[in-house]
Amino acid sequence: MSTDHDVLRERLITVLFDDGDERRHATLCEVLAWLSADRTISFAALQPHQRHPWHAFLVQLGAIALERAGQDELPTEASAWEELLLGLTDGAREPWCLVVEALDQPALLQPPVPEKKIGVLKNLVATPDALDILLTTRNFDVKGQRAVAGAAEHWLLALVAKQTFEGFGGAGNYGVLRMNGGFGNRPCMAFAPSSRWSDRFRRDVAVWLEQCGRLVDDYGYDPEGPALLWTLPWDGKACRSSRGLHPFFIESCRRIRLQSIEHGLVAHTGTSAKPRIDSSDSAGDTGDIWTPVQASSKKEGLAALTIASAGFNYRKLHEILFGDWQRPAALRLRPSDGDAPVVVAMALVRGQGKTDGYHERWIPIPAKTRRMLAQPDGGEHLGIRSKTQLDRASEAGRSVLKPAVCTLLQGAGDLDYTDKRVQPWLDRLDARIDDRFFAELFDTASLDTDAARVRWDRVLVALLRRTFLEALGETPIPDVHRYRTRAAAEGRFHAALRRSFPEATAAPQTTTEEQAHA
Repeated sequence: MSTDHDVLRERLITVLFDDGDERRHATLCEVLAWLSADRTISFAALQPHQRHPWHAFLVQLGAIALERAGQDELPTEASAWEELLLGLTDGAREPWCLVVEALDQPALLQPPVPEKKIGVLKNLVATPDALDILLTTRNFDVKGQRAVAGAAEHWLLALVAKQTFEGFGGAGNYGVLRMNGGFGNRPCMAFAPSSRWSDRFRRDVAVWLEQCGRLVDDYGYDPEGPALLWTLPWDGKACRSSRGLHPFFIESCRRIRLQSIEHGLVAHTGTSAKPRIDSSDSAGDTGDIWTPVQASSKKEGLAALTIASAGFNYRKLHEILFGDWQRPAALRLRPSDGDAPVVVAMALVRGQGKTDGYHERWIPIPAKTRRMLAQPDGGEHLGIRSKTQLDRASEAGRSVLKPAVCTLLQGAGDLDYTDKRVQPWLDRLDARIDDRFFAELFDTASLDTDAARVRWDRVLVALLRRTFLEALGETPIPDVHRYRTRAAAEGRFHAALRRSFPEATAAPQTTTEEQAHA
């Protein structure tokens, strides 16, 4: 049987050591060994939107291998990882090869084709980025089909993203189970000891292993069930239930086969009559350790988080961290997270026939806040403080900046608050608040309630003055009304500022320009 690109033996993954000082090519087993051994590595060919799919694939694969072997210690030798991974496929190497000529046999993340004819997969994909989950048909921001010299490594990374993070792509093109609907996404919300790949890998493997029993009880999974769905034949007509799958199962949502040609690889893809796994009742609630869930508004049970085009702004993160979302297992602090962990948030936002942006955010947690969160009521206390900051931020935009800028745009008479021209300055203020929100929240967590509120109010006042000063300089005003309009806007702004933030504006006043500069 002809095979090519065995990822357990062929060094096709480009790894950077120690912040890029050293570059090597590695097998999948060597990558897992280095991550387990706490080496500082990163991946040269990885695109930003592929970071979470690649991390999730490595973590789930490692957790499956350890759980099936009945061990919880991560091997630090590549040979040990090869033995564990081959144990998942009964010694067969075909499921670890990117190209397997015999279509009735599995290839890596490519289910067997029972028809044994490549012609049933009617679409030919010439480049790995065209296979990937980024929609580039509009050909701006990221150009389409640019990876004309894509190596096997690029196909591997695109295949991982496609098969484990893809959504609905039109008739016959179904997505993964682990998202809420075909136009949803599979976000990552987690704590981590640091941004190092090895720290996150070792932590999240442990989290999956600890969740095994709960996932079996709550979701009907089976530790003896199928774990690598690409090893099971699929004709595109059958749709299986998630019950009975391994708790850490790795999906393969599309019919795909890679083929070697003279100058590299191409992919043959086909449609299916049904999704690989029935998602009609799950709403993305699968026990994924990175995905928050909450009570569904459309059906009984829980629904997975879907990140919108606004991304992980401070309002959304407040909602997830302190609101009514059930935090996933990876978003619960562990003793091994150290004195200064980080919050990790990642998502590729999907839309109907478009991509609404890749969003990634890392929020460091200071040691004093980490100690507070370790206390029984620490999270509740911080949530109350966050809600206060959120409410004051809303007051700043709604009651102070918006009326003043509306006056600049409309004149000194009655105001139309539905005027959409004010939105750019509101967005600018919001972005500045977003930059300061969590740093101020954590820095003032140990202060008493009134002191923390006044300090946050002073931050908001400074941001309001800066943004309003810019609006004064940027808003087009007819010369005949200029002085009257500016005087009315400034009067309305300062009156609202004193009314909404009396303690923060109690100090002697300087000119608007001096305050903004300060």
